[in-house]
Amino acid sequence: MTTCWVPGADESLYNIHNLPFGVFSTADETLPRIGVRIGDQILDMHKAVLSGDCQTCAACTALRDPALNRLLTLGKGAWKQIRAQAQEALTESSIQGVATNWLTPLNEAIMHAPLLVTDYVDFTMRTPDAARIHPRASNGRASTLIPSGMDLVRPAGHRRGDDGQPVFGPTRALDIEAEVGFLIGGESALGHPVSPDAFEEHVFGAVLLNDWTARDFAELETDGLGPFASKSFATSMSAWVTPIEALNAARTAAPEPNADMASYLKESDRYGFDLHLNIEVNGVAVAGADFAESYWTPAQQLAQLTAGGALLRAGLLYGSGEAVTGQFNLQNGDTVKVTATAPGPRGTTIALGEVETRVLPSIT
Repeated sequence: MTTCWVPGADESLYNIHNLPFGVFSTADETLPRIGVRIGDQILDMHKAVLSGDCQTCAACTALRDPALNRLLTLGKGAWKQIRAQAQEALTESSIQGVATNWLTPLNEAIMHAPLLVTDYVDFTMRTPDAARIHPRASNGRASTLIPSGMDLVRPAGHRRGDDGQPVFGPTRALDIEAEVGFLIGGESALGHPVSPDAFEEHVFGAVLLNDWTARDFAELETDGLGPFASKSFATSMSAWVTPIEALNAARTAAPEPNADMASYLKESDRYGFDLHLNIEVNGVAVAGADFAESYWTPAQQLAQLTAGGALLRAGLLYGSGEAVTGQFNLQNGDTVKVTATAPGPRGTTIALGEVETRVLPSIT
């Protein structure tokens, strides 16, 4: 087994097989910068680049940015190379003396949004057998993506009052929808659909999402236009992006597809990801789900995004659908935490970055 020289990293869910990317700063160094999480430390990629001989190539330039967006544009080859270089720096004893200076303890880091999300699409997993024609989704609002750790102000909108008539006020039915999100890196051309087999060419990594829902607002949004106020106010996402390569050991066979599935959705290698999601409210586990049970695979959802000719561009995020949902009716002051684990190589386990959010009272 590959071992890491960082103390405790081999036993951590954030081991050498994981290495998620994020953006952080510290009290002493306030400029946000890209880091890779290893155990309870962060490998500062900005410092790693500055200590090397190359600082001006496309990859080194991207790693000196305060967000992941430029890195996402570089494509699969660059992503794999940077990940391999990070693994080498964290496992080679000959580099340890220098690389130790690139580490920041996690408890000293201030986490930021890992990137500027350019587009957001939210799929649904609530697909009855009779409607399994194609993955269904709605366009979301990229401006309301918030990172883990940021508080959520209870939204206000129209709902039915005690007398059954519409009133405007804070939601009384704030609920959780835990999802897995996928971040697009490699771009496509307008008018050119993307095959599900091109999933790894276009998807940089995965994040956990809490796609908040105001269910009482949704009752008044049942016409053909779909959700608006009930879904547009916030979607929380993890501060750490797990590289899609880190989930190779978590691949698992997806449910058997219908024989009459449209040709643009057919895959030469049909797989999902063996992820187990958990939700805690105020530190108490309240729900869990296995992501691998999803009928539509992330690759098919990617194909659906471009089926009509829409382009993919770096920074697009799509949610896979509500793997965990319920009727929790959250109260002000409640803290919600979404976590997930997945199999790693050779019997190891890795974790996706957690999403933790506290509910604050409405400002209305």
